[in-house]
Amino acid sequence: MAKKNRRYVYLFILVLVALYIIIYVVPKVTGAFETTEILTAGSLQETEKTICYFVRDEQVYEAGAAGKLKYHIEEGTHIRSGTKVASLTGTNSGASAGEDNKKKSEEASKYEDVMGRLGNQAIRTSDCKSKSSGIVSYYVDGYEAFFTPDRMAKLEYEDVKELEIQAEDTKRKSALKNEPIFKISDNDNWYLLCWVEAASVARYEIGNSVTIQLAAGDIKATVENITQAGEQWKIVFRSNRYYEDFSKARMEEVQIVTGDYSGLIAKNSSITTKDGQPGVMVRQTDGEYVFTRVKILARSGEYSVMQKESFTDEEGNTVPTVKVYDEILKKPGKGT
Repeated sequence: MAKKNRRYVYLFILVLVALYIIIYVVPKVTGAFETTEILTAGSLQETEKTICYFVRDEQVYEAGAAGKLKYHIEEGTHIRSGTKVASLTGTNSGASAGEDNKKKSEEASKYEDVMGRLGNQAIRTSDCKSKSSGIVSYYVDGYEAFFTPDRMAKLEYEDVKELEIQAEDTKRKSALKNEPIFKISDNDNWYLLCWVEAASVARYEIGNSVTIQLAAGDIKATVENITQAGEQWKIVFRSNRYYEDFSKARMEEVQIVTGDYSGLIAKNSSITTKDGQPGVMVRQTDGEYVFTRVKILARSGEYSVMQKESFTDEEGNTVPTVKVYDEILKKPGKGT
């Protein structure tokens, strides 16, 4: 009886293995031998990955005297000119004052590099009132006077490529004289600056809108300027959109979406050429394959998106092209 039960167990395991092969293995193996693909409707984004640098009109405020700090405004809040951002009050006398000064002296080194980069560009304040409207931030990196709208036209790739920028949090309980305590950033118009290779500069046109995918969310921006910079091209984007890390970020790796195209999707390997024209081999009702010209709207990774039904060529002629559900050869020979 035990042997009979074991046979049932073995049979059950064999059935499970067979089912696994049928469900998971066979489709993959047979798919490898398929020679055609079916065209389906879809969309494709044309994107580029690069490093963008934030350029803003911003002012850093430094403590006019040593003292205790009390903040009244939250990070990222938009304020009007004259708003009191914080309170800076004098330290206590005696032993407690000595302890406070010792702590603040140890803390001062944290902002030494930041203030060194700022030089004399910071605004000294004792009343901690903002002299302009804008976004309040407590993150300062010392490059506020380097990445400015007035200077960005002069910035070269060589000036920025080696930079490693880390913003310092200035929100604390006390400050020494001349230490940074907050900054105000104008968000009416701000900029993103990047350099791209010559092969991709054709994607950009002054006045066009793009989507820039940043670490804390996507924003819309307008191409403000394009200039050649040696073997590269410098692109300036302008935006007035809300971005969570707007006044904190200085440089980020981003994805720039330069186009969003709809049409018929095919693998790049399915596209061939004939007489210098791109096209695909479309299966006819009699089983034969015929070269059909296509208009490629965009490429991304392994895929292309193509115009459907018809398109207008360089000479103004209407050219019939592929349709949804057309069956095409996966890897046609060149000039087929």
